[in-house]
Amino acid sequence: MLLAALAIVLLSAAATAVLAVNEIGRVVEALGQNHAVKLAPRVLAPAARGGPQTLLLVGDDRRPPPRRNPGGFVLPHSNEMLLVRIDPSKPTIAMLSIPRELQVTIHPPGARPVVNRINAAYTIGGIQLMTETIKQVLGVAVNHVFVVTFPRFKRAVNEMGCVYLTVDRRYYHVNQAGSEQYFEINLQPGYQRMCGREALEFVANRHEDTSLTRDARDQRFLLEAKAQYGASLFESRGKFEHILGRAVETDLHGSGQVLDLLELLVQSQGKPVRQVHFQVNLLPTYDTASPAQIRESVRMFLGATAPIPARTLRRALHVSHAHHQTRPTGVTLARTSDAALVQARAAAPNLPFALEYPRARHIYGAALPDTLRLYDIRDPHGRLHPAYVVVVDGGPLGQFYDVQGTSWAESPLLSNPTQTVRGGARTYELFYSGESLRTIAWREGHAVYWIANTLTNSIPAREMLAIAEQTLPVVNTIRGVVLRPPARSIKLPPRAGPSVSLFSKLAGALGLASLAALVALALAVLARHRELAALRAQVAQAMALEARQRPLLAGAPAGASPAAAASAADRAPTIYRARRRWRPGAIAVALAASLAGVAVAAVLLFSAGSSTSAREGIPIAVFNATAKRGAAHAVAAKLRAGHLHVSKIGPIKDASLSKGAYVLYPPGAQRQARQVAGLISSLSPTVAAIQPAVQSAVGGRNEIVVVLD
Repeated sequence: MLLAALAIVLLSAAATAVLAVNEIGRVVEALGQNHAVKLAPRVLAPAARGGPQTLLLVGDDRRPPPRRNPGGFVLPHSNEMLLVRIDPSKPTIAMLSIPRELQVTIHPPGARPVVNRINAAYTIGGIQLMTETIKQVLGVAVNHVFVVTFPRFKRAVNEMGCVYLTVDRRYYHVNQAGSEQYFEINLQPGYQRMCGREALEFVANRHEDTSLTRDARDQRFLLEAKAQYGASLFESRGKFEHILGRAVETDLHGSGQVLDLLELLVQSQGKPVRQVHFQVNLLPTYDTASPAQIRESVRMFLGATAPIPARTLRRALHVSHAHHQTRPTGVTLARTSDAALVQARAAAPNLPFALEYPRARHIYGAALPDTLRLYDIRDPHGRLHPAYVVVVDGGPLGQFYDVQGTSWAESPLLSNPTQTVRGGARTYELFYSGESLRTIAWREGHAVYWIANTLTNSIPAREMLAIAEQTLPVVNTIRGVVLRPPARSIKLPPRAGPSVSLFSKLAGALGLASLAALVALALAVLARHRELAALRAQVAQAMALEARQRPLLAGAPAGASPAAAASAADRAPTIYRARRRWRPGAIAVALAASLAGVAVAAVLLFSAGSSTSAREGIPIAVFNATAKRGAAHAVAAKLRAGHLHVSKIGPIKDASLSKGAYVLYPPGAQRQARQVAGLISSLSPTVAAIQPAVQSAVGGRNEIVVVLD
């Protein structure tokens, strides 16, 4: 029986190993479609086999100049910095978006520290300086980095098959002459299928709201994509591997690293994602965070994967019975205006199902008008389904929640509810994001209705339930509706943990039984080994005794005295010892140490040689990003007076740098860059290394770039 169990375990392990080796090869091949991200040693922390890992996802915003505005290009800067924590010992995955407007101190190599927004580190020093800055500010070790540009993001979304997503409000901006120039967007509110261009507009928009809302928008898109394609990821893994390989640049290219990450992802399959909000102080032009706020954000990120206490969930989601309380339940809502209900009643005949409108709303949204929109949703087969959306202002920081209805009852948004709860004649379907209630839905007639929480899930669960109960058809609107708390019979139960299939339970039981059998077999073998060792010791003792007594047993030779016989018996045997040889391991260690010493010496010599052989005469490009005309020409005149070659002078927009002057140099030109900074010392310029992407953006290579912002 033990041998049979061992054979099953070995065969299963062999089959899994063959599948893993094939999958690793495909992933490595897919990731090889783009250049590997090169970082200096010790910037990324090595990942322990089977241990937790922290991934850094960076959105690279670089845009070429428009045809009508050659100087309107955008230098590469990080539009999004998202940390993902995957811990196999915890039940959830944590996501933390770092606000790009967070004011920090950046330490460029070989230059003075700069106080700027954190995303400027990517412009100054690329992904390496960005990673080092995040490690310095947050104290979080990063194991792997992934970088995606805007064009690759659009292509990946199209190749994936687009994503169904709720647009929380109206987004619109078109660049016009004389107005503020930034990323254009034109999106209508409501649940819709978003392909490459629309998805990019949604996640890349960085205006008209706060950094918390912007980062929550990016996380909402990732969560919806995971919910729609996570179940089919294994069956279509070849397709998604190809899409991922074309979309991202990463340091992850070795088979060992890929194996460790794949093993971690397999162990974390099906785990929910918990959104962790960065604690910041929102200011008009940038955000700040105290050391205590940063520590708390990091603590929540690293510890947010811990299980949610059931008592906390019950306290947050339980709706108490009204007759057990003498005070209100704490749900305070405002009555919907009669004008909004009249507008909804006028639009109701245009729908083939009942238009249900919220008679109560969040207290903040009472003073602001709603947005009612009737539209059509196109399903994956191309069929159109009528729908409507009511956009309600849910907070003072640009947050909106939506009440929606459609005849499309099988939309991806409403698949796999976390829980269901009965209230009166309705059955409410609850969809959670971590411990926050993200969506509450119900079905009546041939339509389905739901309330989508704000992007940051700021509406409490009890309040969402109260709003859902007060969402009724407008055909029988009655003036002066008395607001009431949720029904007494409704209780939101604490969330259940992730369900485990019967197959998984049987597989786990078989694995434990096999492991127990192997342990028993190992103990039996160990006991037999000890018994055999004891028998060998007894045999050796008996043979030694026989050798000592053999002369006496055989009898002494003629004429020999008894003393001589005893002396011969006591004579010790001759022991031969083999000369100790050098072990192969010691030789390998010595050889590796020698090679390491040679490599270190070569690196030191190369760096010393490169630092002493800085190239002279590198052309200089001067760009002006300020509103002051002639600033670039004035700087160029000073440089030319210092006998330096100025090859280019012109304007630049959206340099993504704080106010001041910057001298960005290519490899080997640090000496001349400092000379340039000395000639314009009155501007107190910052000297830093330039990334190749920045050089390509400004239209040249091997140039020193001076930016006036």
